[in-house]
This record gives sequence, C-alpha cells and structure tokens, in this order.
Amino acid sequence: MGNFCSRDDSPGRQPHQYNHIQNHNSNAAPRGGAARYARIGDEYETLDQVTDALAHAGLESSNLIVGIDFTKSNEWTGKRSFNNKSLHAMGDTPNPYEQAISIVGRTLARFDEDNLIPCFGFGDVTTHDQKVFSFYSDNEPCDGFEQALDRYREIVPQLCLSGPTSFAPIIETAIGIVDSSGGQYHVLLIIADGQVTRSINTGNGQFSPQEQATIDAIVKASKRRGFSSRLEVSPPPVSDKQHPGCSAVQKDKKQHSGYSGAKETLSTSYGSTSKTASAPRQESDVGDQQTCPICWSEAKNLAFGCGHQTCAECAKDLKVCPLCQRKISTRIRLY
Repeated sequence: MGNFCSRDDSPGRQPHQYNHIQNHNSNAAPRGGAARYARIGDEYETLDQVTDALAHAGLESSNLIVGIDFTKSNEWTGKRSFNNKSLHAMGDTPNPYEQAISIVGRTLARFDEDNLIPCFGFGDVTTHDQKVFSFYSDNEPCDGFEQALDRYREIVPQLCLSGPTSFAPIIETAIGIVDSSGGQYHVLLIIADGQVTRSINTGNGQFSPQEQATIDAIVKASKRRGFSSRLEVSPPPVSDKQHPGCSAVQKDKKQHSGYSGAKETLSTSYGSTSKTASAPRQESDVGDQQTCPICWSEAKNLAFGCGHQTCAECAKDLKVCPLCQRKISTRIRLY
C-alpha cells in the first residue's frame, strides 16, 4: 500500500519516509513458542510494570498501527458515561481517547524502534463502515504518540461522526501495511467505544453485515503465514477513578505478522482530496434504514419536525437533530 500517513513539513525537520523494512530487523515477533500466546495479566499498579510484563511475555519490538473509532455511538455512549458529552469532546480534561492514546503510547513506545506510527480513523461521515482515513494527507506516519495525540486534537473539530461500526477496514489496512513491509511484526491498536454494529433485525445465530465483514477480515489475516493475533473489545476509560495504566492497555488490539497478497483498503484523509475513488455505495453499506442512526441497535420509533428519526431512548436527551443540527421543536412517537 506504499506510504500511509503524512504531515506538513515543520521548520528545521525533514519528513520521515515510511519504510519499516529499513528501520526494523526481521526478528520483530515475540520470541519463543507458547510464550508469545501466554496471557498477560492486568494486576499492575504502574505503566512500568505493564511494560515489563509485555517484555517478559516475549515482546521484543514491534511496529505500531493505530485505528480510532469516530462513529456516532461515541456521542450516545458519552452521554451516559462521560458527563453527558461525546467521548471525543475537547476540554480542559483529557477525553477518554486522549487518555488511551497517551497511556498506550507511553506503555508501548519502548518496543517501537523507529517511532513511526501509521494512524487512521474510521466510522465518520466520509468513511462509514467501508474505508479509513489517514491522520495526514499524504499517508505518512505520525512521529511518535505525542504527534499522534496532537494530530488527533487537530482532526476532531473537522469530523462529523457517523457509522455504522466495522473493524474490517482498519484490519484490511493493517494487512496491507504489514504486507508492504515484507512481513514485519506489527501491533494493530483499535481504540473504540464499543462493539461492532448489530442491527435489531439481525436474527439469532446470524451476523450483521459489519460483524461478518470484521470476522472475514480477521479470518483472512489469520490465514497469512506467520500470523498471530489477539483481539479484545472494550470501551476507552470513561472514569477518572479507573487506574489509567491498566485500563488503557486493555484497548482493542490485534497482533499480526507475515502477511502476503493483502487487498488494499480504500483510504481518504482530512486536509486533502482523496487519491482513491470510493466504490458505489449500496443501502446496506450504511446500515439498516430502519435502525437508529445514533446507537445503531434500536429501531427508529420517534420522528422530529425536520423529518429525521431516531429511537426514543437516544432522542430523550437531544436538543438538536443529530443529522441536520436543527433545533428540535416537535417530537412524534411513531409506535
């Protein structure tokens, strides 16, 4: 997939070239056999203890890839867990995503030899569940977690959260990066507010389109040579009472290496025109039309005066329509 992330040149600094092959040696996967699959506990009190535990478990070095969830459910989740604000809300206190990026960065930085981190977002109005956008316009990696955090803060005000939630595009993108690096060991860190979208119309024993796509992406990656994976799903920390070190390390992550023949994922970026055209979209691409566009789980059963609809549970705290931003003056219960 060539280069992935880019930034504007700053005075006195030359842009990094995205070339993991030159900057990493090929023995980047954890050493040992069964040891690399051993459970890493969470009974730690400091970040140094977490880092030491990762090293003891066999992690020697790795390339990091970061994917961040910009779906609409971050607003719904934040109303119930982050002082009635979006989980991406900016203020004097770091939001859950800022906390997670900072904490995981300090924990894993020791294992990333070149400090170049491809960073992507997914689930906003430009990507939905079909593709990702890079943090920088020319797909160049961020120079460390500090720059990733700074760029995150610059991007958030430009975004329009959307959905539905699928991890397939970021996994496919990671496969392409690993393939282009010649099979170097990578850690894909996905920071998300919850699970992959599952419509209320999805029957027992069935998968939603987003669940199926995510499963297919994981299966595809697992069939690559030299593959090892670990995928955990949990929200970012949403309470100051949680210990910052241990909670952040449990973010969504997938460790993998040795891919070949991976399909490139469509990618766009903020601050530039996308270099890759999007495929024609189908109705199913953006979720069931009868499903609430905020939580993506309940049926639409309440309409506003503007004509847009959500479920009653999500609507009860809304002052403006989440789709057109008009002030809500009329609420009509559909059934």
